[in-house]
Amino acid sequence: MMLLKKGILLLCGMFTLLNGNFSLFDQNNQTADSLLKKATLSKDPIIGLSLSKQALFKAESTGNQVAAVKSLNFIAKYYAILRTNDSSRFYAKRALSNAEKNNIDSLKGDAWIYLGNADYNDGAFRKAIDRYQNAIVAYKKINKLSDVATSYLNIGNCESKLSLYSDAISNFIKASTIFENLSDNDYLSAALNSIALCYVEQKNFSKAIEYSRKSLSLRQKLNNRADIAEALNNMGFVFYRKKMPDSAIYYLNKSLSFNKTGADSSSLVLTLQNIGSSWMIKNDLPKAEKYIQRSLRIASRYEMTEDFARGNKDMAEIYLRQNKYGQALAAINITINTAKNLRLPELLMEGYGTKYRIYKLSGDYKNAVIYGDKRAQLNDSLFTISANRAITEMETKYKTAQTEKDRDAYKVQSQLQQKIVSQQTKYIVVLSIAAVLLAALFVIAYNNFRKKNKANKRIQTLMQDLHHRVKNNLQILSGLFTMQIDNLSDENTKNALRENEARLTSMNLIHNKLYLDNTTTKIEMNDYLTKLLNHIKDSFGGYKQNEINLRIEVSNIMLEADKAVAIGLIANELTTNAFKYAFNGQVHGEIHLALQLVEKSKILLTLADNGVGLKAENKDRAPSFGLKLVNLMARQLNSTLVVNNSNGVFYQMEISI
Repeated sequence: MMLLKKGILLLCGMFTLLNGNFSLFDQNNQTADSLLKKATLSKDPIIGLSLSKQALFKAESTGNQVAAVKSLNFIAKYYAILRTNDSSRFYAKRALSNAEKNNIDSLKGDAWIYLGNADYNDGAFRKAIDRYQNAIVAYKKINKLSDVATSYLNIGNCESKLSLYSDAISNFIKASTIFENLSDNDYLSAALNSIALCYVEQKNFSKAIEYSRKSLSLRQKLNNRADIAEALNNMGFVFYRKKMPDSAIYYLNKSLSFNKTGADSSSLVLTLQNIGSSWMIKNDLPKAEKYIQRSLRIASRYEMTEDFARGNKDMAEIYLRQNKYGQALAAINITINTAKNLRLPELLMEGYGTKYRIYKLSGDYKNAVIYGDKRAQLNDSLFTISANRAITEMETKYKTAQTEKDRDAYKVQSQLQQKIVSQQTKYIVVLSIAAVLLAALFVIAYNNFRKKNKANKRIQTLMQDLHHRVKNNLQILSGLFTMQIDNLSDENTKNALRENEARLTSMNLIHNKLYLDNTTTKIEMNDYLTKLLNHIKDSFGGYKQNEINLRIEVSNIMLEADKAVAIGLIANELTTNAFKYAFNGQVHGEIHLALQLVEKSKILLTLADNGVGLKAENKDRAPSFGLKLVNLMARQLNSTLVVNNSNGVFYQMEISI
């Protein structure tokens, strides 16, 4: 019996020794790939990280570059899961560098993904988008469509965080299309659910419910309790945002029932917060607080920072309704600080809004104004981002098209390189001949220029002489009119001559302006019309000038000479008529002329008097020469003269310039 026991003990010892030796032998002879396979199967990220580092050591010691890059990517992945983002970024960059150095295209996309994940976890969403876009390029190159779709999902998640919901929907739809073609219902349901949540933020609840139902239907077919619970939670969230608390609570309670009974896992946090928010809509604050506090305990236990911040925002709202302003401030400060650290603009804006209401209701109006302004500024910033979305899309399309053009150009360049080399000699000969011809043409052009320059100087001299003669002739004619007016006794004849002399003056003023400044063909209208109307007033001498006030309001407008002449003649005729007919029997009167810029390319001419108005017996008469001239000038300006006979006469024309 004793011998038997010793034999058994000996066998056990030998078995133990052999088992230990074989285990050691097995461990020493594992390859990098086998270690990575074990890391993949491990559910503990710390064990997975350890196995990945062992695989990296094996790969580097054996010179297996592909396995080394895989190991670096796995290490980056597990550090990201452990939220050690700097370490994750470090190993992902090493993986990308080694992959590029050794032309391992199949692993570049993974490195870009882990770089993007590290940035996403740090709240650098725009940088993460760039990383994921690079991943898409790498995955498309090796035709890994499922990873392309996952990258689109990641970009959509970043854009959701940045409140770019239309862009996010676009990328989620791209992802869902690929997943549907690959019959990957698991990821397809996730993409559909993400689309639904974006529509919620856009307050398009009918679309949100449509996509939530599609996602729920797919997950029910897959029969995964955790995924069904998530889909039910999302359905409840849609109804909560739609202000239908009873429907929301129904779906959210169903979601809770699909989770493990009694287990407060991290997956419950959102559902509990949504139930609490739904009870707040029903104004049942004790029930609301019960669910929110439970969600906060779970979020704190699992270090779910963003969810903890959102739960505190809900608690701040509950405290605010209970007039517990100090507790409300403490809770909302947690939300605001977290939103700043994680760069969550929408949550930050909500936090500012809640803080504004706390200060307002507590009577601290100074701080209420401060946080009201902060919320408004952030809201304006988010609106600007949304408004620029179309521009961003155009830029993206342009860059994509440009990249394709550059790629095509490179192909064409390589094809034409040999032709260019063979034809260089011919080009040199052709260019030499062209240079000789250009030199000859230059000599001929220079000689022509000298001749034309002499001719231009001659023409300039003749034009100056012509201007001088025209000026003298206009002045002579104006003087003749003035002399005739002074020597006549018939008032009708005098008025006719005054009208013609004023018409002549309106053109003479234009000519003088062009003659004195031959560098421009434009007329400054304020100076021109002021001089013209004052000349008309002076031409009536003691007849009416002391009784009539001129009010001239002309903007800083420069017009071409032809338009200036037409407007001058119109102003001349209407002002002359006012002097002649508007103020019979009145002691005082006023003539008001205005020329204002009303649009970028339109001006408004107005001339009015406060005289007796148009007499009834004159309305049916045939128009005088002066009015015919006004209508002619109006047609030349593509305008129409509007007349109003109320409290005097009011003329108005809108003119395009």
